[in-house]
Amino acid sequence: MKNNIILLVICFSFQIGTSQKIYFEKSNYKDSLTLDKSLPVLAKKVLSIYKNPNKETFFDNCFRIQFVAKDYKGAEKTLQNYGQEIFGDSISKRSLAFHYKVYGKTALHEPKTKLDFENTFNSEFYKLYNTLDQEGKNNVETVYDYNLDVMKKNYESKLKTAQENDSISIEDAVQLCRTYSRYLIYSKTLSLAQKILEKIEADTYIIDKNIIITLPNGSTISGAMVRSRKATEPQPVVMQYNIYAGYEVSDCKEIASMGYVGFVANTRGKRLSNDPIEPYEHDGDDAYFILDWISKQPWCNGKIGIYGGSYLGFSQWSAMKKVHPALKTIVPMVSVGAGIDFPMQNGVFMSYCLKWIHYVTNNKLTDGNTFSNNKKWEEVFTQYYKTGSSFRSLDKIEGTPSPIFQRWLDHPAYDSYWQNMTPQKEAFANINIPILSTTGYYDDDQLGAMYYYKQYQKYNKSDNYYLIIGPFDHGGSQGFPRKELAGYVIDDVAQIPINSIVFQWFDYILKDGKRPEILKDKVNFEIMGKNEWKSVSSLEKMHNDHLTFYLNDSNSKYSLQKTAPKKNISINQTVDFKERPDLNVQTSDYINGFPKIVDSILKPQKQLMAFESDPLEKATIISGSLKASLKVNINKKDIDVAIQLYEKTAKGQYFALTNNLQRASYAKDRTKRQLLTPGKIETIDIEETFITSKELEKGSSIVIVLGVNKNPDWEINYGTGKNVSDETIADAGEPLKIKWYSDSTIIIPILKL
Repeated sequence: MKNNIILLVICFSFQIGTSQKIYFEKSNYKDSLTLDKSLPVLAKKVLSIYKNPNKETFFDNCFRIQFVAKDYKGAEKTLQNYGQEIFGDSISKRSLAFHYKVYGKTALHEPKTKLDFENTFNSEFYKLYNTLDQEGKNNVETVYDYNLDVMKKNYESKLKTAQENDSISIEDAVQLCRTYSRYLIYSKTLSLAQKILEKIEADTYIIDKNIIITLPNGSTISGAMVRSRKATEPQPVVMQYNIYAGYEVSDCKEIASMGYVGFVANTRGKRLSNDPIEPYEHDGDDAYFILDWISKQPWCNGKIGIYGGSYLGFSQWSAMKKVHPALKTIVPMVSVGAGIDFPMQNGVFMSYCLKWIHYVTNNKLTDGNTFSNNKKWEEVFTQYYKTGSSFRSLDKIEGTPSPIFQRWLDHPAYDSYWQNMTPQKEAFANINIPILSTTGYYDDDQLGAMYYYKQYQKYNKSDNYYLIIGPFDHGGSQGFPRKELAGYVIDDVAQIPINSIVFQWFDYILKDGKRPEILKDKVNFEIMGKNEWKSVSSLEKMHNDHLTFYLNDSNSKYSLQKTAPKKNISINQTVDFKERPDLNVQTSDYINGFPKIVDSILKPQKQLMAFESDPLEKATIISGSLKASLKVNINKKDIDVAIQLYEKTAKGQYFALTNNLQRASYAKDRTKRQLLTPGKIETIDIEETFITSKELEKGSSIVIVLGVNKNPDWEINYGTGKNVSDETIADAGEPLKIKWYSDSTIIIPILKL
């Protein structure tokens, strides 16, 4: 009866106002006992009104809120939907939120004592664990590799903020529920789960997690190795070369479970290495010595393969500067092109790079707390933008000066600083091993991945490079494609198990197995909308025709014309860099710069113009990367050109295809800046653009959004000709005036089947 009265009081303390805040008295936070009673009621109220247009974010938040509300059956159903809706597979995704599921099943038994809870938890743990495939079991090990004190601090931080008021916003309530649910579950089950996993580990693997490799120059590399206890002979080694320290043993276990010796080498300065952490700078020089050390170990049979994505893709290419004889293949996925697409894209530095620097350099592992503090970073980027400060001052605005950030800004061209990190020109000809690479149409690092591909094709004659590219984002291209990308449900055939394909490839190369079925030819790509994979011998054969469009401005309507203009006209545009409209900083929900892939409206920013073609007379497959030759006349020395590609369906839906950025002064040569001459007609050739492949419906139009970059996510080019990172709003001067000439061409690659 007493508990019912308390809950009744708490329920009456809730009110939803017009500002979407929940009235929640400070007294509800007074002690842990009260919180245990009040937070479930808060969670139930949040559940009744919580919405999020992003399905993945919605599911990810919803099941956690349900746990706080003690609706364990509802949470289990949400997780099932999460696996099905986002990954297209709720069966193999049984390991998704494993710790929540096991806790929920345990709680449903209503154990009365601590011993009863432990026994029930152990039973439920093994029940679910034994239903998982090997990959799922590997995932479980990472689930319980967390620091309880860190989670407690995160929860207490959210709690402290909430305690300051008698009301809480929906967003803050969601975050409070998230941190509380994690801390609650881990505080009760972390040590129990770790004991279970320790026993499983001891029965299954031989582990050496504290390896130190000393380099000839005295620097050290931290490593970890895992191999199966069942292996009686030396095995091939599959490794990762990883800056994201902290999960070495679990990563090695995954590899060992696939029939290899698993090895993770952290980049110089990380984990057990006492050297400075200097991303990208030493990886290529260190790789040969790391591989040499591994090849001489008694558990290695002399064959090594490397895989991994993003930075780990870059580190593999850095190892190609000098190919070690024991290295038999690399599988670089979504590879960062250092100096190509990160920390700048086609010459334009991105704000995100400072956030990433802190993530990997703040400590010997990774600083997830700082990295995931999206509110903080939005404020930093917005302050930089609204105040018109120099991009170089971004680290000072954040509050922690970064020598690495400053060093990068001192190298805006693709100069020797960046070039020394990876193979260059003829060095690609010396690569004598087969390569499998993956990327996606919406992969932020596609330009980097394709840079290596193109350089290899240019200089290497062995033609032993396989590529998989489809409708994947950065994460999906590395493991499991998401079923839905910002409103776009990918084709069924595109939902491929990339991680499994990677190990099929290792079996093919390192164990003389069968080549993965999907690799029917060298370039393998999925045609969106057609639900079909196609395999061709080269990138150029992704298309066999093209459409050429010219810019037109008739009656204040921008259009794309198929015929060259009889009279060359200019389309005039003015961009005032002194204006600072309220613009949203990109969030983690964005897909390669797009808030949505499919949308019913297109609202380009003020500095962008939308050019639309006539409706297509028949279904048409766009396949490849667009090229543009833009004839312009500006009153400044430089501009950053933004060019986006959309399909506009007959029903008025906009389907985002590619999002491209190019600094004009680096369009001719990324290694040397060549400024424009004010008042002179110049040609800006844009060729480093994102690849896509989609069948456009009959009646659809092609839309090109063209203009100038001006937002908080990138440095702003004021056109003075100085190092752009040093420019401020004081350099804006008079507004940028552009004449886009109608004889400019946009070339769209077409595939005719």
